[in-house]
Amino acid sequence: MRPQSRPLTKCTILLFCLMTGTFARTLEELIIELKDKTESLQVKKQTQFIPLLSWQKDKGVYGSEVKLNFHGSSHLAFVRDEFSVFDNNMFVTAWVTSCLLEAYRYGGGPKPSRSHIELSLNSINQYRNKNRKYENSIMSFWPQVYNKTTSTYISTPANLLKLFDETDGLPVKTIEDILKLFGFNDIGKLIERLLGEKPMFRSAFHIPPDFDDTFVNIGLGALLTDVKADFDTEQQSWMNSNTNLTSVFDALKKYAYRPFSNDSNINTIDPRSYYYLSTFLEEVLSDATDLALTPTWISNIDETSNMRSKGVSMPFNINNVDVTVSSNVIYGITSSILTGLVPVSTLDDSDIQQIYLNTTNMVAYQLRTDFHQRRDLALTYYPSVFELYWFVARTVFLLNEKSKYSKLPHQDLETVLATLEPVLETHVTSKILTQAKPEGSNMLYFDDFLGDRDYDDNNHTLVKGDDRIFTTAMAVNTLISTWSIFDDKSSKLFWKKDVTLNVKDVISKCVNWLVKYTLSDDFKPWNCFFSGSGKGIDSMPFFFPINRLEFLNGTKITDYNHFPHGAPYIIGFKGVVPKSSYDNMVQNETHFGRKTTTTFSGYNSGSGYFPFWSSEPYTYATSMLALSQFNNIVKDDIKTNLIG
Repeated sequence: MRPQSRPLTKCTILLFCLMTGTFARTLEELIIELKDKTESLQVKKQTQFIPLLSWQKDKGVYGSEVKLNFHGSSHLAFVRDEFSVFDNNMFVTAWVTSCLLEAYRYGGGPKPSRSHIELSLNSINQYRNKNRKYENSIMSFWPQVYNKTTSTYISTPANLLKLFDETDGLPVKTIEDILKLFGFNDIGKLIERLLGEKPMFRSAFHIPPDFDDTFVNIGLGALLTDVKADFDTEQQSWMNSNTNLTSVFDALKKYAYRPFSNDSNINTIDPRSYYYLSTFLEEVLSDATDLALTPTWISNIDETSNMRSKGVSMPFNINNVDVTVSSNVIYGITSSILTGLVPVSTLDDSDIQQIYLNTTNMVAYQLRTDFHQRRDLALTYYPSVFELYWFVARTVFLLNEKSKYSKLPHQDLETVLATLEPVLETHVTSKILTQAKPEGSNMLYFDDFLGDRDYDDNNHTLVKGDDRIFTTAMAVNTLISTWSIFDDKSSKLFWKKDVTLNVKDVISKCVNWLVKYTLSDDFKPWNCFFSGSGKGIDSMPFFFPINRLEFLNGTKITDYNHFPHGAPYIIGFKGVVPKSSYDNMVQNETHFGRKTTTTFSGYNSGSGYFPFWSSEPYTYATSMLALSQFNNIVKDDIKTNLIG
């Protein structure tokens, strides 16, 4: 059983009261309130989609909303603010549940309700891949629905597609004319554009299972195993639902991206991935003759060729490499080994070892080099770089915890720690500290991009900070996971000996800000935890160098200047080419009539938009984790800085 958390001292409570200018809420009370608020947002009763009346809400999920990242005029900001479609997905439910459990284990926070944990596990269990006729732990982002016509389970965003269906008969031209009459020209054009893009969205939202949700589920199982003394029934429930973890590692070996392989099924990747990976691949090319990286999708070109007509397809019919997905796979492998979910000998498998270490090296390289100046490509589906930082830091945090009193059980674990920890302590920490923004003398906060590029009637830029709460909480979680070590015997966090006063000061001032604003109405509790892969024309795969263009039936396409028509096709980059050759393709060639854009101007640049997923319970859960862990750090010197 975990030792009881140490109560707040009167001095600490007084400091917080002075800091906030009120005696209404202590830090501990806020943590409890955040836990209760988070759990209150879990769906307790199944509801069905009824046009204009209700969304389909699946029992047990922690909800999220699909929104559109418009920016600019007040009209476009209104659409971003007000348009939302409830989404049922595994990702948020798993992460909120993990944050609640981590706040309890690592932060001495309130114990999550067992009934809520069980609801989450029952929900997550519905995301298992039903197209495999054997027990497996291969998971999908959206729930799978059986299609009788094709005898296939299809993973789609139910509410979004049903909303598309409801708009099929709308008099678009009449609506646009009415909006123009009242001065809303931009919204009229926007509606016409959105409805015109329905076929593209319908095609994109029929995805196969993915390695991200799959290994996030494994990470949750590992966490439940760590706390099974307090959640024995829940841990056993997870184990009963995941009796074949070998299925995951077999899939990892089968679908890994191997650019040096002669197998055209696994040596070709999304051209956007090759672009940001190109310098890393060039470095590997000079040192090794083989490489294996974690891809996003648990699928390949052959399977897409067979399954697309049945309603299951990788976007653009090609796999990709996402740094955030890779980071969650690293954590899933690490935690499953350290908690005994899978045997340590798993890492003796040469293929698993290669994927584990190669992917770790790739993630560290991308962090050191700032993603080849194309964060939008490297974080393919997860735009928040602060979310990525924390996902990477969780692995280091866990390895430091498990190595505090004994040697790590495998040399590969030592290698991963030695690879990731320095880049977190140097480059990532520096990047975070330099982005902190002051509010007064004793508060700091972090912004990402949501709501920060609108303008008022006088053409003045507005900075609304719609993701400020989430981003600030993630910055705190990253710094604490990087610079503290959890002691399992005392259930307390201790600072590393070389932590700087600057790091402590930033953390404490961010906590001040979170205490004041997390449950206020001053800022939206939004985030951008997920998105489509295209963030505008400069991030579409067509406009990057390619050397493989063919129809799914294998017929080669030789015209690289005009978009193919008539049948689904593959657009990808095969193998590895010398840097000089690739640089020439980037700098001197056009791709379907356009030059490759080599810099990232930000998610709010230009006049484009993209769909993103935001979750309020995820924001509250990550904030609770940040505050709980801060409150559980043993050394008191940081707490004396609370009022500056």
